[in-house]
Amino acid sequence: MQTLKKWLSNPKTKQVLINYCLITFGCLILAAGTVAFLLPLDLVTGGVSGVSVILNHYLEPIFGFPTQDIIAWIVQVILLVASFIFLGKKFTLHTIYATLLYPAFLTLFMRTHVLDFISDALNPAEAGDMQIVYTLLAGIFGGAFSGAGVAVTFLGDGSTGGFDVLAAIVAKHTPVKEGLATFIIDALIVVVGMVCLRDIPNGLIGILSALVCAVMVQYVYVNSNTYVIADIISDKTEDIMKYVHDEMEHATTVIDVVGGYTGADRKMLRVAFHRKELTSFRSYIAETDPRAFVSFTQASMINGEGFAPLVSKKRKK
Repeated sequence: MQTLKKWLSNPKTKQVLINYCLITFGCLILAAGTVAFLLPLDLVTGGVSGVSVILNHYLEPIFGFPTQDIIAWIVQVILLVASFIFLGKKFTLHTIYATLLYPAFLTLFMRTHVLDFISDALNPAEAGDMQIVYTLLAGIFGGAFSGAGVAVTFLGDGSTGGFDVLAAIVAKHTPVKEGLATFIIDALIVVVGMVCLRDIPNGLIGILSALVCAVMVQYVYVNSNTYVIADIISDKTEDIMKYVHDEMEHATTVIDVVGGYTGADRKMLRVAFHRKELTSFRSYIAETDPRAFVSFTQASMINGEGFAPLVSKKRKK
């Protein structure tokens, strides 16, 4: 019992538990928004849900029941295997929880029909000309739920997997950046959906839904996803440096400093990292050297090794 209490009181353990709760909640929101708003109205917004809508258009008449969740399972598992092959064990283990949890929630909501009251209200039999308005509402709210779910998952230092894995593979093996690769993949899925479903208005609403999703990610996650520069003066500089190199996979800079009051020669460690790593890093320092002096400075952008590359645009003569 004492061992359990000690384990739960560990700041690092608390952060891990918080992260898993955020990832679980994010997958829950994402799956709920997909099942309630996007799938019933065949809205293709890119990603795994978009592929499942397209393939279900052909498979449901054959099997006689909706297959979107089954398709999502198959796609997620295939991409998980691709992640292990092309991106390595560490990346795959980091994303495996959310990658499998999202289709699990998708199946839960689809097969229990607990959200049918929302989809039925947005797809009434007597809608007539008003159906386009209901579809537009579904696209807006579906995009908002999807964006919020993805953002909350990111805040838990996780990923919903899916075609993010394919974008990461493209970014690793080509000059194309991950953000651009994601945009291209989602755009192709939307275009294919418009062609296969032969429904231009729904396709345009799907694009609008994807934009709403991006805005939600920006609002919930990106605005809080700034960078931090930490200056640390500690008696355990070597231990902290090893943690930064091995666990955080960031570089460090050691600066010779002199204490203004004591006149003693000291070593100051400077580290740049993402804001989402702040809590775990601060917890580690508190465990390793509670008497350490640490200052954190927020930075809006950091370029260089381990971050966005520093690009210089040459002026044309």
